[in-house]
Amino acid sequence: MSEEKLKKLLGRTADLHKAVQTHVCNLNPFEDCRSQVSFQAGLLSLEHATGAFVLINSNLLPSAYALMRPQYESLVRGIWVLHTANDSWVEKLGKPLTVETARRANEGPMLAEMLKGLEASSTAPQGIVGQLKEYRDVTWKALNSYAHGGLHPMARTVSGYPAQLSYDVVRNSNAVVALTTQLLSILTGDPRHMNPVRKLHVEFADCLPIVGYR
Repeated sequence: MSEEKLKKLLGRTADLHKAVQTHVCNLNPFEDCRSQVSFQAGLLSLEHATGAFVLINSNLLPSAYALMRPQYESLVRGIWVLHTANDSWVEKLGKPLTVETARRANEGPMLAEMLKGLEASSTAPQGIVGQLKEYRDVTWKALNSYAHGGLHPMARTVSGYPAQLSYDVVRNSNAVVALTTQLLSILTGDPRHMNPVRKLHVEFADCLPIVGYR
């Protein structure tokens, strides 16, 4: 893996982020609480992705990699809220922030429980749920290590970060960005908003290892 190939991917990723932001700024979810909360989770995921991309371009790699976990978790939570969360949890997550509402929200299900609920859901897109589980199985230990200052970032401060590692991380992040963009488009209830997303998949196929959200 050459630095030049990574540089090219970063340039394409910048274009992807710009295209996604242009599309998403025109989206508005249904007015019900479930759609609103799911939409906010999706926006949060995109914000983490943007932050990670800025950090990678600034060569602040351990901090960038640490944001991959909340980027992924925010997408999972958005899909969980849409398909699986009961009304009580949707209401809790839609409340204004106070000490009490924060305490109640922190008692919510962990990632594994959300994925388990999505697996059992009759409405959740099982192809995407399978991809989300595979992503967790492959990356979770490393993501936790970067998020909590573990061996991975400690060792890399000595050995350095190979270009291949950053290349793979950026592509994985792009995949989550694409799935999140699809989720946000679906939440509008207007199927026409999926057309630009499909075009993104074609235009950025070189940096999007994804399967469409169905």
